[in-house]
Amino acid sequence: MIRKSVAFLAALGFSYAPARAADGPAANWKYDNPFCQVVASLAPVPDVVAAVTPVGGGSRYVLALYTPAGTTLAAHVTLVSDTEAYDAAVSDGDLSGPLADRDLVPVVVTLPQPDRISYFFVDSYSLDRGASVTCPSYVFPAGETLSGVPAGLRTIEARDLQSLGSLSCGHAYAPARMRGDLESPVGRYGGKPLTVTVRAYIDSNGYSIREEVVQSSGVEGMDQYLLGAIGVHQFAPAQFLCVPVVGTVEVTLRYFP
Repeated sequence: MIRKSVAFLAALGFSYAPARAADGPAANWKYDNPFCQVVASLAPVPDVVAAVTPVGGGSRYVLALYTPAGTTLAAHVTLVSDTEAYDAAVSDGDLSGPLADRDLVPVVVTLPQPDRISYFFVDSYSLDRGASVTCPSYVFPAGETLSGVPAGLRTIEARDLQSLGSLSCGHAYAPARMRGDLESPVGRYGGKPLTVTVRAYIDSNGYSIREEVVQSSGVEGMDQYLLGAIGVHQFAPAQFLCVPVVGTVEVTLRYFP
């Protein structure tokens, strides 16, 4: 689907880094995802491999799907190039792997025409043959080209959804980012420099739906301050095809006594 007060602080610095769409999912279910119960990885197959086993007249990608629980999985994954959007419909397949770390045997996706995918996201999924669940557009970049592809993988053909045309915002994807400054904390935090980094999952309105400490300062008060400050701050949401979407931001607070 497309569509202030400062007290007892000698020096204090904030920085942030977008964490989406920059990080692909790990091979195992290690990526905590509050937006969707399924994540994917996508990587192109080099032309030389495609030439050995021709499968039609389009570019090929290996698509893998991961979920923390379930026995079967079907999904629709949207693939986006500079000019087109495609739907890769993965039919029901058996999940394997231990509990809390399930995955589907990868499939080879063939595009209906030569093209190069830049971004993708899981549009919807169905676990255990249940009702289809729609996910927000949580965008990932396509991975690096594979050196090869395992033999025997199922092949599916993506369907052309629409042409994108020119983008009024000038870019296909822009990560979530800071809008304005956080208020500075009040209190004493010891006599040595401290650094704390918090990851925030940002909805399409720019508000965090969950925060987690990535790197603790070792001082609970400093960690809790940043968690709270991010929880009430309004960020500029990520944009995909000029439309606000969900994303992730990492904010680092550095304290210098």
